[in-house]
Amino acid sequence: MTDLERAVIRRGRFPFGHYRKRIVMAFEPGDIVAVRLERTRTWYRGSVAGVFRQLITWQVEAKRREKRTARKLRRAHE
Repeated sequence: MTDLERAVIRRGRFPFGHYRKRIVMAFEPGDIVAVRLERTRTWYRGSVAGVFRQLITWQVEAKRREKRTARKLRRAHE
């Protein structure tokens, strides 16, 4: 693995939602992740730690919803 010393910019493969534009992602020095829609100028930036924390939160919430739904189904069949 190498340290990030300059920005690395990549474009997604598929269009995003109803915008029909691909997402452009950048990894910038200082542990920053930036995203924008193709053919737009506005970048949305966040720290790698913040993005990681948010992804974990979404994953945990999805598991809880899944368990809650299963529990409701079990109770309904009793």
